[in-house]
Amino acid sequence: MRLLMILVDSNHQEDVERILDAHDVPGYTEVPNVLGKGVSGRKFGSRAFPGSNTLYFTAVDGNICQTLCAELKALDERSGPDEGLSAFMLDADKVV
Repeated sequence: MRLLMILVDSNHQEDVERILDAHDVPGYTEVPNVLGKGVSGRKFGSRAFPGSNTLYFTAVDGNICQTLCAELKALDERSGPDEGLSAFMLDADKVV
């Protein structure tokens, strides 16, 4: 099993959710209004640093994870590097 962590500019959260839904991901956790600084700049939800990100976590089979990553990469290429999309895949074992 893989844990997929997706960080995306909040303007593109619907695009990420469409990808997750298209592959019948059984569930995910969404953390809205994530603030901070990264490659796309500072996002603090303020006038000086507008915007925010959305963080998603999902645990899926390795094959589905590879497919999701390919689609997220395509979304990133369409959106451009300034839009801020990152995904991280980690090995995961369900313990409870």
